[in-house]
Amino acid sequence: MKGFRTPWQAAPALIAVFGFCVSLAQAADTPAPKIEFSEQFHNFGKSMPNQELKHSFTFKNTGSALLIIESVKSG
Repeated sequence: MKGFRTPWQAAPALIAVFGFCVSLAQAADTPAPKIEFSEQFHNFGKSMPNQELKHSFTFKNTGSALLIIESVKSG
């Protein structure tokens, strides 16, 4: 595999790498939501059949954009 013969042959590759780095920096500055839970798991322990079990999970949006929750599923 041969390297670049002149600096001008390396220019397109350097421009591509520079553009990629700039796009990553801009993505890091883009406002985004971030959800943080006070707890991620809850153990109900032993329960009887047909016993109604309830638990609430507390969360907070610590990001810099609006957090939209479109659906929730149990594990």
